[in-house]
Amino acid sequence: MKEEKSLIEKIMNEPQPIPRKVPDYMRKKGGIWYWTGAMIMITFFYEVITGIIMLFYYQPSNAYNSTVSFLTQPFGTIILTTHLYGAYLMIAFVYIHLLRNLFVGSYKKPRESQWFTGVLLLILTVAAGYFGYSLTGDVLSADATDVGRGIAAATPFIGSYLELIFFGAGTSIELFQRLEAWHIIIAGAIFLLFAVHFYIAEYNTIMPDPKETNFKAPVIDKDDENHKPWYPYNLMYMMQIAFATLALIFIIPSVFALIPNIPALLSPFPQVSPTSPLASQVPPYPPWFLLFVYKELDFQFASAIGPFWAVAIFTGMPLIYLFLVPLIDRSNEMKPSKRPLIIATGIIGTFYYVALSVWGAFRPGVPVPNFLALLFFIIPLIVMVPLIYYLAGNFEKEKYSNPNAWKIMALIPISGFFAFLSGAAIYSLISIGSALALGETIASLVFLILTLLTIYALYGGVKINKTPIKMKGTGYTVFGAVYGLLAVWIFTLITLIPMTTIRDQALIGIGLGIIFFISAVLTKIYRAYAYGE
Repeated sequence: MKEEKSLIEKIMNEPQPIPRKVPDYMRKKGGIWYWTGAMIMITFFYEVITGIIMLFYYQPSNAYNSTVSFLTQPFGTIILTTHLYGAYLMIAFVYIHLLRNLFVGSYKKPRESQWFTGVLLLILTVAAGYFGYSLTGDVLSADATDVGRGIAAATPFIGSYLELIFFGAGTSIELFQRLEAWHIIIAGAIFLLFAVHFYIAEYNTIMPDPKETNFKAPVIDKDDENHKPWYPYNLMYMMQIAFATLALIFIIPSVFALIPNIPALLSPFPQVSPTSPLASQVPPYPPWFLLFVYKELDFQFASAIGPFWAVAIFTGMPLIYLFLVPLIDRSNEMKPSKRPLIIATGIIGTFYYVALSVWGAFRPGVPVPNFLALLFFIIPLIVMVPLIYYLAGNFEKEKYSNPNAWKIMALIPISGFFAFLSGAAIYSLISIGSALALGETIASLVFLILTLLTIYALYGGVKINKTPIKMKGTGYTVFGAVYGLLAVWIFTLITLIPMTTIRDQALIGIGLGIIFFISAVLTKIYRAYAYGE
């Protein structure tokens, strides 16, 4: 509390210029990692705009039919599918943003409050995604609300009250009224908390290269006469990011919309009604960002302790840990090699999240015996923890900065995943002894060995020198003209599409996504020509 008061006191008594100037390297190669928060903001505002449009058509008393009929409205397919995948991308960006800040040490002084609000935003974003996903009224919505209702009802002492508050008294209209209300309330809370988070981030300054302070906290960006103003440099860079982000939001669901019989997990459309005879043929998938929770409930010991305690252990403990990270790691060390515990927990936590999600996608609702669950948690620890500490020790001892460090860190959880697959395959081979189990064992071990060899090769620091090719003014003009004409041509094509079917709207969505991508390229060309960036 004292630390929070001191921050408020600083804000009150020491006003700072906002928005700040930032170093040039934030807008050059690799600088995109500084802007993951901007990507979240862009997707959030897109969600607000499309959500308001859909709100005019949504009927809690007729949730499923009003959702399906919205697809037939002008641009309805594009709005609904991009709203869904915009939410998916926003959640993915929140995870990426949080992990990036965990690995680089952005939770250290003076950014503790910034970290706390970021973890809260993660919780609210996932909650908004859950309630929004449940609004469609299809069979997946019914599965999601049934699981959520079961978890709420199982809460000790206040379970019945939580079930009533979040899911209503049992009628369909009350259920969807509550879901809609909570979706809107949480979205409003995200907006307010994001404003606070952004202001604190700007006040604390962007986290510059830790080399400037010899990898010691606090790392604060100091005003420099070489820093360029926010307008137009940062504005143009943010426009480039915005166009690229919108391109992803439009292209991904529109491509999936054209794929026949796409799995329910990836489909951008509502599934069948829960009362349909075909409902039993749809696997009980939750949204991908909650797959890990659903798979955890399949563990044998999770069934024994009940859904509430299973969720409290599997999701509550990691969230508590995230809140406590600034208190656990109170040193002023910024080097990842001097923070192996935090790096290890971040990598292992990422592995568990991804592996459980993949497992839940391929084996939804299939019970997991305790022995296999034990293998799942133990094998990655045995493989990854010594590997992380070994790499950290060597980086520190040799005082060596590997240019492939981020690739190594990305491959470590993958090696852990293949290690788990190898352990499970060996267990199947011993217990079953089939040719299929033998093939699975060989394949998983081969992938594990290849991943470890790749990590070793990257750790060796293989370097390839490349001579950058500089483009002159004529080149910028030619490329800009070609991309501009391409955008006009694509726009002309999509205006000729009649928009009478879902397929037509999907094609229009792809065309709009390509135009946004071209807009990002044109912005990049303009920045390179006008600012040399």
